[in-house]
Amino acid sequence: MALSYWLSKAAPKAWILTLFLILCTGLLVLLHMQLNNWQVGFYNHLQQHNFTGFYHALIQFALICSILVATSGWQTHVKMLLQLRWRQWLTNKYITLWLHKQNYFHMKFLVKAIDNPDQRIGEDIQLFVTHSLDLAVGLLRHLITLIVFSVVLWRLSGEIRVSLLTTEVIIPGYLVWSALLYSAFGTWVTIKIGRPLMLQNNLQQSNEANFRYSLIRLKEYAEGVVLCKGDTWEKHNLLKWFSNIVITQLAIIKTTRDITWISSAYTQLSTVFAFLIASPKYFNDELQLGQLFEISGAYWYVHSALAYIIESFGKIAQWQAVTNRLREFCTQLRLIQSQHLASNTSFYNPDTLITKELSVFSPAGHILVNKLTLALPGGESLLITGPSGCGKTTLLQTLAGVWPYFSGQMSCPPDSSVLFLPQKPYIPIGSLRAAVLYPYKHVSVTDNKVEEALHICKLAALLPRLDIETDWSKNLSPGELQRLSLARAILHRPKWIFLDETTACIDAAMEAEIYQILKEKLPDAAVISIGHRDTLTSYHRKILKLNGTGGWSYSEQPQQ
Repeated sequence: MALSYWLSKAAPKAWILTLFLILCTGLLVLLHMQLNNWQVGFYNHLQQHNFTGFYHALIQFALICSILVATSGWQTHVKMLLQLRWRQWLTNKYITLWLHKQNYFHMKFLVKAIDNPDQRIGEDIQLFVTHSLDLAVGLLRHLITLIVFSVVLWRLSGEIRVSLLTTEVIIPGYLVWSALLYSAFGTWVTIKIGRPLMLQNNLQQSNEANFRYSLIRLKEYAEGVVLCKGDTWEKHNLLKWFSNIVITQLAIIKTTRDITWISSAYTQLSTVFAFLIASPKYFNDELQLGQLFEISGAYWYVHSALAYIIESFGKIAQWQAVTNRLREFCTQLRLIQSQHLASNTSFYNPDTLITKELSVFSPAGHILVNKLTLALPGGESLLITGPSGCGKTTLLQTLAGVWPYFSGQMSCPPDSSVLFLPQKPYIPIGSLRAAVLYPYKHVSVTDNKVEEALHICKLAALLPRLDIETDWSKNLSPGELQRLSLARAILHRPKWIFLDETTACIDAAMEAEIYQILKEKLPDAAVISIGHRDTLTSYHRKILKLNGTGGWSYSEQPQQ
């Protein structure tokens, strides 16, 4: 999942930024090594009261620091740019996968439903990219640091003789071995204590997303809540979701506290550890003060490199949590298509909608419509009726080519010739003009045609606000929203129009007007409707009745 960006079409730019980042990271380590070596002469000049040497050492320090500061700035710049490009590529990949073959619609039918895809795409990808690069750059820096300063520390260590009973043991590079043992012990203790933190962070990501979704949902349905006087219930519900955050956060706090104790004790002891293990040589006059500080500095860098897991454990836990969520998201989306019934068979026929022994199922496998056979030529009208829950909407979605759970044969009209007019139309946030032209962004429609369509649908009052960007679904009444979707149909001129209880919330006069407009402006379009009203029968020539147990009956009315 992480390396896919570096193997994609965007790989050349990714590798250029990566190599430059590696170069800056390596250069920073070498500059720190130069600063550590610089300490030898500086402290020796101080000890010897050598002002000239002290002055030249300061000039050398200023030169090294200038290069280090410039390199640090470029490293930060390139790392943030790489984070942005990587996030941009991953976001595009996941959005494409989410929208592929209506995965965003079918994902709700999974046995294990994917929670909060918005957070996984919007927040988890950002955290994954940021933590991945931070951890990777940190690992690279500390790995180079470990190699470079281990060599320095080995050179400065010399040998130490240890008496074990009657045997004298010579240990070369004992400072390096001391650092390794000290850091290995600290890392083992930290991992043992902090292991639960990874699971806790994963759970907290889901808790935060669920709480945020509840807040958004309350905002979206504020009118319904206030009319139902549901304030108390909503408060209880929100606090219930937030209590999950509190409980998990308390566990995270406890684990983090324990890790902090270990990390703090480990860090504080390490400040004097190098002096402790090097002090025998210093007090035996085998080392000068400058060399002692050089050993301390080299040991600090080796210790810092070896303590990387300890210091980054919290970030590693967060990284693993978001990585698991993204991996699960990607895996589940790719499994959606494999859960569709293997007997799906569709063929292309732009002029006639045909079904041959079409059986429609629920996601659980319950039959909704059994072996339906019919033919609906272009320009015809079909009304689908039946009791609530009998599968009318599901059949409509199947005929439109978006419901995957069916067997038999069916012709699917091309997407560009199909338009849905649901009871609650979807209106994207943006200008009113974009809402009318949705879902086709680059449609060549003149202003005169847009104005004419709005006039026909009795929305002329909205013309002065045609290019105002807002959430129109919140600013228009249900009737206005339905008429706006009708204007959309007039402009797009689809060959197949599906109405899912579009007129359920309007009066009979408005209902008659909508069907009259469709008949006059789109005479060649086939109209397929769902509804319960008896008045709908007069607007359709063919009637399909579902009985709720899979059975159906089909009839035709004389042409008027």
